[in-house]
This record gives sequence, structure tokens and C-alpha cells, in this order.
Amino acid sequence: MKREDMVVAGKLHSTHGVKGNLKLELFHEKIRLPNIVYVEDEETKKLVPLEIEFIDRVKKLIKFKGYDTPEKAKEISQKLIYIPQENLPKLNKDEYYIFQIEGCEIVFKDKIVGKVEKVDDRLPQVYLIIKCKDDKIRYLPFINQFVKTVDVENKKIIITPPEGWFSL
Repeated sequence: MKREDMVVAGKLHSTHGVKGNLKLELFHEKIRLPNIVYVEDEETKKLVPLEIEFIDRVKKLIKFKGYDTPEKAKEISQKLIYIPQENLPKLNKDEYYIFQIEGCEIVFKDKIVGKVEKVDDRLPQVYLIIKCKDDKIRYLPFINQFVKTVDVENKKIIITPPEGWFSL
């Protein structure tokens, strides 16, 4: 698996009990983990496969084959879980994953005016954090009024920002 085909699906937390179980946090409630997930090796930075032995979605616990003690499981605690993008739940029309939006070029009146640096979804309103060609960082609400077209395949977003947005 190539890293660019992978996406972070969740995080492993502390051990639980004496059988090597780990507390599990999934970053989207609809994610279904495949039998093999990946964690990053800290030294080589390569993704290492782990085979799931069982998962308890109610108790939010997971156990991997070969990790039968708390000491062994602790080796992979606090690591992010990577899965192939193809395993992500399908989204409805006009819904996007953050990784699909980040890095998109921002187009206004047929000119590239910047690039999406981050997506801020911590508030009820999602914002695009855009680094513009003038080196300024600008925030744009991710709403139909300002975001006209999202083309994730070509990594382009066409906008019509509010008047005065460029003078901020």
C-alpha cells in the first residue's frame, strides 16, 4: 500500500485489561475497519500492517493478532490507524472528506488566488483556511454562497467570496 492511498481513520489509546486490548477512537462513526489496518513505525516512517483479532464498537476496544499482553499492546498505543481510502464510507453529493479539500487550489474569476492550507471544522460552521497568492491567510466559510464548485479530482475549488474579502 502506498501512503498516498491511505487515510487516518482513528487512534489507538491506552491498554485495557490483561489480554492486550487497546482503547479505540474512530474519527468518523461510519468507518468500518478492514481486517488489516496500518500504523506508522516511528523509526522507518513506513506503515506496518496489523491484523485485527476482534473489535468491540460499543466498548470502543480493539485487539490485534500477536499483541496478547498489555506490555506488547503498549508498543502500538497512542498511534494513528491508517486504512486504504477505498474503505472510507461513501459520502452524499456535496460532502467531502477534509483530506480531499486540503491542498485544493482556490479559483476566482478564472485565476488561481490561493490554496487550501487547512479546513477548520471545530465550530458549527466549517471554514477553509486559504493561503492566498499575496501570502495572506484568509478564512472563507465553506457554504454554497461562497463555494460554488468543488472538484476534488482536479484539486480545484471555485469561489465567489464576499465583497472586500481580498482586502482583509
